[in-house]
Amino acid sequence: MAQTKIKKDLIDASFGNILEQITYRADGRTITTQQGSITAPNVTAITNVTSATFLDVPGTNIDYQPPTGSSLVVYEANMQLRYLAGGTNGYMGPSLLVNFDGTDVTYTRKGYLFQASYDEEFSVFLAMQITGGSDSIASEQVGSWTSAKTIKTRACAYSSTYRYALNGSYHYAGSGANIVMPPLIKITAYS
Repeated sequence: MAQTKIKKDLIDASFGNILEQITYRADGRTITTQQGSITAPNVTAITNVTSATFLDVPGTNIDYQPPTGSSLVVYEANMQLRYLAGGTNGYMGPSLLVNFDGTDVTYTRKGYLFQASYDEEFSVFLAMQITGGSDSIASEQVGSWTSAKTIKTRACAYSSTYRYALNGSYHYAGSGANIVMPPLIKITAYS
C-alpha cells in the first residue's frame, strides 16, 4: 500500500508543474501554443551531411515563446539518419548540438559513431533555465524569455569518410526504400 502512494506522489510531482507541452512532426502542420500559432517546417527531402562543417538540421527549427511563469523549457529533437554512399561503408559519425537564438549551447553537444550500420535514430536535448539573472546561453541559462526565440539542431559529420544523411531511412520492409522521415519535436515548459 505504501509503495502505491509513493509512486502516485512521484507522478504528481513530475507532471504537476507543466505549463505547456507541444509535440509535432515537422510536416508543415500548425501548432497552437499559449502564445499563438506556429507553423512547423515541412521536411520533404533527405539532407546529406558530408563534412565537419555544421549545418542546420531541416525541420528542427522553431520560433518559440514559453507561457508566462515558465522557469524551464525542455526542447527535444528526435531524428532518423541513414547511410550515405561515398564514405567508409556502413560508418556514420554524426556530431550534434542545439542552437538557441544564434548561440550554440555547449552543454547540448553530442557525438556518435555507428559502425556497420545503415539506419539509426538519435536525439538531442536542451534544458534552458529561465533564471531572472544574467544570460549564460552556452550553459543553458537565460535571464528572461518574453519573446519568440529560435531553437534549432545543428549537425555535421566527424569527417567526409563518416558521412550520413538526415531525415531518411535506407531500409524498410524488405527493400531499400529511401523514405523521408521528418524529425519529431517536443517542447515542454515548466513553472
